[in-house]
Amino acid sequence: VKREALLPVFAQRGWEVVASEATMYLWVAIPTGENGEEVASRLLEHGLVVSPGTFFGPSGAGYVRFALVPTLEECERAAAILREELDVQRAGAR
Repeated sequence: VKREALLPVFAQRGWEVVASEATMYLWVAIPTGENGEEVASRLLEHGLVVSPGTFFGPSGAGYVRFALVPTLEECERAAAILREELDVQRAGAR
């Protein structure tokens, strides 16, 4: 259920969830041209703590990891924050 709270937002952002169907983490591929540390830093500014993939070694480059250990309500709030951040980015691009 926690996964389902976040998956639509990742799809909306164009981020692909990879190799994490049966885990308590979501490995998310970020678009080419962005790096995990920058994405993690930007999300932290909005109150979301994620791990850049490179924290787990060089093969994690291009990914961020979202933990599914918070409560369902916290995961739903994270999805709302991701949507808001996406809306801010879109508005800035206009």
